Amino acid sequence: MGKPVTKNSFRGRLARGVNALAHSVNRSAQAIAGAGSSGGYEGGRRDSRRTRSWRPTGGSAAADLLPDLPDLVARSRDLERNSPLALGAIQTKVNGVIGTGLRLKSQLDFRVLGLSEEQAIAAQDDIEREFELWQRDADWSGVLHWMDMQRLIYRSARVSGDIGVVRRYRKDAGQTYGLKLVLIEGDRVCNPNRMADSDRIKGGVQVSASGVVEGYHFSDRHPGDMMGGALKWNFVPRVGTNGSKLMLLPFQMQRPGQPRGVPLLAPIVQLVKQLKDLTDAEINAAVNDAMLFAFEQLGADDDADHVISAPGAEGEQQTADGELKIEDLAIITTANGSTVEMHTPSRPNTAFEPFMLAIIKQMGVVLEIPFELMIMHFSASFSASRGALEIAWKGFLSEKAWFEREVADVVFEWFFTEAVATGRLKAKGFLTEAGKRMAWLGKQWIGPTRIQINPQVEANADQKDLEMGTKTRDQIITERTGGDFQRKHAQLTHEEMARRKDGIGQSAPAPAATSAKPNPKPADEPDDDGETKKDDDK
Repeated sequence: MGKPVTKNSFRGRLARGVNALAHSVNRSAQAIAGAGSSGGYEGGRRDSRRTRSWRPTGGSAAADLLPDLPDLVARSRDLERNSPLALGAIQTKVNGVIGTGLRLKSQLDFRVLGLSEEQAIAAQDDIEREFELWQRDADWSGVLHWMDMQRLIYRSARVSGDIGVVRRYRKDAGQTYGLKLVLIEGDRVCNPNRMADSDRIKGGVQVSASGVVEGYHFSDRHPGDMMGGALKWNFVPRVGTNGSKLMLLPFQMQRPGQPRGVPLLAPIVQLVKQLKDLTDAEINAAVNDAMLFAFEQLGADDDADHVISAPGAEGEQQTADGELKIEDLAIITTANGSTVEMHTPSRPNTAFEPFMLAIIKQMGVVLEIPFELMIMHFSASFSASRGALEIAWKGFLSEKAWFEREVADVVFEWFFTEAVATGRLKAKGFLTEAGKRMAWLGKQWIGPTRIQINPQVEANADQKDLEMGTKTRDQIITERTGGDFQRKHAQLTHEEMARRKDGIGQSAPAPAATSAKPNPKPADEPDDDGETKKDDDK
């Protein structure tokens, strides 16, 4: 019996080569056979005139993304800088998902921890108070508050596709906590020494032989930075020896095995660029069309050359290639015998706005932003406008949940670990028992409140949900006004006691009960536009 064949032995390499060749021949045979046959899907037909030249490559997630990623990122940022529509869409996403920043609301599982409700409430207040202390010094550069860092992390992850977040420690004078966050722009995450992608390192992401992400390579500064000498690369493991994450690279994965994130504008980069060019062309055409100028033709006895006179104009009126520059209020004198054709103003183009709005609707589908929010204008009925806001709200909640899982929850666990290790927080079992660790980390991130078109209608709906038990007061506060029940209840109690002490708002005696009237008049109802209907209008 011979030696077993191993992966790296001669026979193993030979077998892999033969299998690869057989696979290639098989695919070629299938392609040749497919030229004369087709399956049941019309979209897969190769003999159709509309699709026979459409042969996209079937590459892996890395092969389809990484070669185009630098251009996609650069173009997305250019559109963010120079396209009002792209910038507005990004701002809408950031404001809808993050708002002014996600606020921590501790929610301990007090039953698992063996705490009473009163003890749990006191512990939650301590956790939130300590977290607020850390938030002020969260940025390694000392510039940003944690709330502002959230906006930057989410914005960069969507515009550039991803962003690196590294855990560091530095306790400066006067600071309570040493945990710091270093933000690394996605461009810096790249293969060391600009080496080509391999099976183990792709786009700066290093994976094991079994496909597990081991860590990230990134340069010491931005590759596009013109200052400094040669680049140097660092490697940070994704997870430390104790199982805690050391670096995050948050992005929204669209395919299995995808190493890097795809910019939000990637599917519509070309569309947005062309729409911007069209807008610029229309504006320039309208400006040129609105200029006031006149032509003066010389008589037969005049032998002067053509000249241009522009009152108040500065500089030359003729370019190096002989092209005439027309200024506003210009008088253009033409040569003897010249024929002048006057152009009738035709700008602004009346067909421009309908065409532009039609394209914006397509963009909104890709970005998950309703048309009304894309243009920041609501002109439809109450129901249509509210439906658009509900669709946007669901999209915002989905992205908010992703940000919480990928970034906020991990950062909170980093903070909590330091707080317990340094004795700032007393959390029995946090460092030793996994179940209690999760119980101590219970939380809710309070984000932007839902937009309300008609607050009265929203309040009535919340009241009915409260009566039926389908919503809690805490949920209503979170969605409509922000904050949390405990703090608002304490504030309301304080206000009510102060009013009673000063004799303000004393309740009047209840009126005597009266017999019910037959056939009572039904209550007023809001119509489809949020207005109140009276009986006479029904």
